[in-house]
Amino acid sequence: MLFIQHELQRAAQNLIADNINAGENVLIVSSSDQSKELIDAIVSAASASIAETVSAIIIATPFSLKDYEHPPAVIAAVESADLTIVATTLRFPRAYDDLSKALFKAGKRQVLINNAPLEDFSRGASLAAPKELHRRTHNLATSISNAKSVRVTSKSGTNLKVGVCRPCIALTGKAEKDTGFGSFPSGEAMLCPEEGTAEGVFIADAFGQVVYLDGSGPQLGIIEDPIRMEFARGELLTIDGGSAANRLRSILDTADANCKFLGELGLGTNPYAREIGHVENKFRLGTAHIALGDNHLIGWREASKYGGTIVSNRHIDLVANDIAIEIDDLTVKP
Repeated sequence: MLFIQHELQRAAQNLIADNINAGENVLIVSSSDQSKELIDAIVSAASASIAETVSAIIIATPFSLKDYEHPPAVIAAVESADLTIVATTLRFPRAYDDLSKALFKAGKRQVLINNAPLEDFSRGASLAAPKELHRRTHNLATSISNAKSVRVTSKSGTNLKVGVCRPCIALTGKAEKDTGFGSFPSGEAMLCPEEGTAEGVFIADAFGQVVYLDGSGPQLGIIEDPIRMEFARGELLTIDGGSAANRLRSILDTADANCKFLGELGLGTNPYAREIGHVENKFRLGTAHIALGDNHLIGWREASKYGGTIVSNRHIDLVANDIAIEIDDLTVKP
């Protein structure tokens, strides 16, 4: 128990690091089924920072997320806070929900906690040293932003090249001033490649996650047998594999036509991230992930700068292990 408490405090301090500026009003939004220990740790870390005020709101966990909207009092609170830390257990595209839209419109910032359950928040990716993660991720993102192309390869058969036409985002857990958004824990250089340039093969052999922008549906989860995908001119041409490939086909069968286009290339930079059955998987150092489908919302408040032109009702992340990276044909290590 002492070990868990120590790790929890460390994770909370990492979350707060670099996110709060002097004199800011900080709001923590939680749900009624969230762990009290987790919220107490975040409140304690924020209160010990240079914030002017720290407040917390607990919303009643809804019976259904269909058409869910946050109470007006919560929306009003995030519009007035300088920084909102979202620590709910609600599972829907929270980065694009009514709360996010309200605070982005108001010019505010948010940090969205990815691993909301206590047992996940206090382990793995949350424990990475913020300064080192920031350095590694920003260096990689800057190199990609200044390049013309990126290629990822692996011994398992991945050999995929994409063009670069817009800046690459560094996701480190910090709510950046321009995008207004941060996710914690994190660790990836996220690129919306030039549309129509993805060429080659990507072997997803780790994990898959589906973001449903029009409701909900089945997930991919841990990939037990590799999924081989071939791309030409940015479009997914073939899918080969076993049961995991069949799950992906079924998900694509219910998606719109734009979901067959490659919308994102992400490169993991977090050495503490675990090979696990949720979003933390794609932050692991040495991995790459692609996303099929929607990319026009990426960049949040600065989607016009960082996001692409693909509009779809799905965003499907697929992760590959043991990746080598080439930027403008030069091998680099994050």
